[in-house]
Amino acid sequence: MTGAAHGLDRANTLVQTLAILGAGAWGVYTFIYEARIKPGLAPPTVSVTTALAKAGERDGHVAIRSTVTRRNVGEAGVRVLGLVYTVTGLRARFGTEAALSDRSGPAGTLAAARGYVLDEPGTVILRQGKLFAGAADGTEPSDLNPGEAVSRDSIFYADAKAYDFVRFEVSLVYTKEDDPPLRLRFETEASGRLALRPLGACTAAACARLRTTDFATEFSLW
Repeated sequence: MTGAAHGLDRANTLVQTLAILGAGAWGVYTFIYEARIKPGLAPPTVSVTTALAKAGERDGHVAIRSTVTRRNVGEAGVRVLGLVYTVTGLRARFGTEAALSDRSGPAGTLAAARGYVLDEPGTVILRQGKLFAGAADGTEPSDLNPGEAVSRDSIFYADAKAYDFVRFEVSLVYTKEDDPPLRLRFETEASGRLALRPLGACTAAACARLRTTDFATEFSLW
């Protein structure tokens, strides 16, 4: 083998070795990025669903089972700080109006019905809330890994003689798992709905870390 050919062979071997090392390094970087870096950059995302089912009835009062499921649908770990439930009973008042009656709510909403109106905002029949670790002292943690879900069942009661249907509202407050904790408090809004608010002063950076997911569903008592 001539010196030139030998040198070319060594150069090819070096190129192949560098290519293999480069591919290996890229594979390691991709693994670290997908497993560590990317989840750390992703925002926390939690979905909330509620299923309501009739559990029984006695003396005109309906027992309703609620199943609330919170699921981490993002790529980052989530720290749930608190959740609140508000159950409101509403009546429908029926008439013979030929035209649609406007029953719109807050700005940005539209609702019109023919022949009936709802007694919004209704009557609150249940408020329930729970704070978790990071939001209050002496509370249990409620962290969710990506893809993890937690469900909670409870029973509440509604007077079928007083209401035509109930509205079940859920509000969930959370941050990324590695964000500093933020203390919360319960607050009853003017509508009677229970809400979660920061306890004391909240800096712009701290408040920006908070995420909220709201969900509402309705259940007929007929």
